[in-house]
Amino acid sequence: MTAEPIKPDQELSISAARDQLSDIVPAYLAEATEHTEEAADVAVAREALARIDAGEKPISLSDLRAELGL
Repeated sequence: MTAEPIKPDQELSISAARDQLSDIVPAYLAEATEHTEEAADVAVAREALARIDAGEKPISLSDLRAELGL
């Protein structure tokens, strides 16, 4: 089942966007992209842990929220 075309200013849930994407992107390419993004996330997490192990103080959640204006 193909959904209605996405309008430029339309907001979509992740599930709806994924359904639209699967209509135009082969599954193997979408999976490869997802794996690449996951590998990048793991690399960033490992770098952060290494900085903490080296003595860098992590930012607290309350400080992060204040920095982001949340």
